Amino acid sequence: MKKSKPKALWKVIFLDLLVGALALGLVVLFQIGLPYLQGKLRSADLRAAREAAQTATPAESAAPAAPTPSPAPETPAVEIPVVQSAAEPTPEPTAEPTPEPTPEPTPDTRTPWQIRFADQFTDEVVITDHSYTSPEVAIHVDTREFGEGYDKSVYHVADIYVASLDNFRTYTAYGQMEPWVTQDPMEMDADAHAILAISGDYFCYQSFGFLVRNGQIYRDGQTYCDLCVLYENGEMACYRREDYLVEDILSRGVVQAWNFGPSLLDENGQLEEDYMERLSKDEKASVAIAMPNPRSAVGYYEPGHYVFVVVDGRQDGYSKGMTIPELASVFRDLGCKVAYNLDGGGSALMTFLHERYSNQSNLAERELGDMLIVTETGWEDKR
Repeated sequence: MKKSKPKALWKVIFLDLLVGALALGLVVLFQIGLPYLQGKLRSADLRAAREAAQTATPAESAAPAAPTPSPAPETPAVEIPVVQSAAEPTPEPTAEPTPEPTPEPTPDTRTPWQIRFADQFTDEVVITDHSYTSPEVAIHVDTREFGEGYDKSVYHVADIYVASLDNFRTYTAYGQMEPWVTQDPMEMDADAHAILAISGDYFCYQSFGFLVRNGQIYRDGQTYCDLCVLYENGEMACYRREDYLVEDILSRGVVQAWNFGPSLLDENGQLEEDYMERLSKDEKASVAIAMPNPRSAVGYYEPGHYVFVVVDGRQDGYSKGMTIPELASVFRDLGCKVAYNLDGGGSALMTFLHERYSNQSNLAERELGDMLIVTETGWEDKR
């Protein structure tokens, strides 16, 4: 009877590796590929709906105009005879004039921040190429340089005063809170009626952590990175992931909770000394911190007074970008108490008055998941 030859060992190993690779590929497809494709399809649907809404024209009213009533015929005037009085009547005594009442003082309806920063706001909307002031918002934007020659970095600073946190908000792609959905930043700027905007924390690619947008809590888990919180009283604070409890933060009233980081300043508004040490276990984060890149960040002076900074980068002969320590030194020199790094790279962008104010790296024009914006109702009608 003829014996069958045993399979070679290398064939068995090859088949095991092939089966394992196929299984891993299926896991990656279902965990990452499908959600990504679903997000892109959702973005396309939202973009098509937006374009359809913009092109639709309402039907004109066909109601007939009301007839104009005919004028009534004029009544002929009747002459009334004048009767002469036989004697002049005794004049009535003149009454003493009633004194005018003292007007009530006009109540002061300004917010505490409008009163505190009264010298920053203006009674009417005043717009220049680098500023916007009104009774509710004051923004001054300028462009600065860091370093020189091949080490030069160009960055843009927007000094911001607001009357309330209604003027300082986060806007998400198509106004939705959906994963993997992104939108062109200039479309977002227009939809949000933003006076000023910068790239946010790319929340749509984050599936866990602590997430609050405009006072609404979407996730209340512990985040994996440094956290930045904007409270209802206008205070801003940054926390390392091991230094806070979600319950404690929620008890104070949260308006925004951003997940990206790292925090740029210590509790005294000075440079952190252990960026690389505390993030050395995360190789990707360490490289991102050590290398110069385009950057986007938000800073805090006091309630009602904030600052946006966007750094241009990856553009030879113009701007190389900044490392995280260099970015932190910018906020230290500005005198901020708190500063927080947001999504940078090809996403780093600042818009002002519906125009690009900064230069996205490599003309990327990358779609974004969210933006931090400063706005007020009806400002575009006052331009």
